[in-house]
Amino acid sequence: MKKVFAVIVTYKRAEVLKDCLEALLIKSSYNLNHLHIIVNCNDNLTLELIEAFQLKYPGKITYEIFDNIGPAGGFYYGLKEFLASDSDFVWLMDDDIIPQPDCLQRLLEATSEEEKYISPRVINPQGEQVFGFGWWGVLLAKELVEKVGLPLKDFFYWGEDTEYLQNRMIRNYGVIPLKSNKAIVSHLHERNKNRPDWYYYYTIRNTVYYRRSIFPLNFKGFGILNKLFIGLIYRILIKETNKLTKIRLFILGLNHGMRGKLGKINRLH
Repeated sequence: MKKVFAVIVTYKRAEVLKDCLEALLIKSSYNLNHLHIIVNCNDNLTLELIEAFQLKYPGKITYEIFDNIGPAGGFYYGLKEFLASDSDFVWLMDDDIIPQPDCLQRLLEATSEEEKYISPRVINPQGEQVFGFGWWGVLLAKELVEKVGLPLKDFFYWGEDTEYLQNRMIRNYGVIPLKSNKAIVSHLHERNKNRPDWYYYYTIRNTVYYRRSIFPLNFKGFGILNKLFIGLIYRILIKETNKLTKIRLFILGLNHGMRGKLGKINRLH
């Protein structure tokens, strides 16, 4: 039987995490070998929930508490724990991913000596399919993770999933993910109209850094950056509140991205 180590990264969303944990531990047709939770905030409701599940499933659930290291740091340390385990595969997801009961079984059925990177079909709350790369229930073989390493934790927020799951896996190592349309997860997250100030800093910083330092900055890359610049400025000026602060952070992020300055900016949080 293939051993699966699941990693969930959560941040102050106990009510959403509860649905995710129930899907993995109660409703799933395939038993996990282990579940490791990265808690990105010392939140009482989240810890009480996890400890209640620990009582029901003794020895199966562990967790680590961090002072908000973002999804980049969360999956970095989660994958580090996986590599130290005896599990064969890691199942990675944000706390707002709800797998269907047979999802893990379907993902494992798609694995083989050649297929070590399997992604599920992702649907939103309206039942529409979502496309892209994210921490949305992707399944990776241990030997693949050992080969490509860990995510860039200094990204903190934004782009670390694309860099790891798309650029590094596909472009650098030539590993093409297999989409299992029979394995389905629901992605509950829906963005609010107004985004936090720090969103604009990390989005532009990480994208500029990614396009300059990791991915070739060719004609297509310039087009992507230009589209992002226009889109973010338009959103700030037309749709957002606190416009001056967000413009200032946009400029700061652009500066840091060009200079290669990464990491979490504590004063933004």
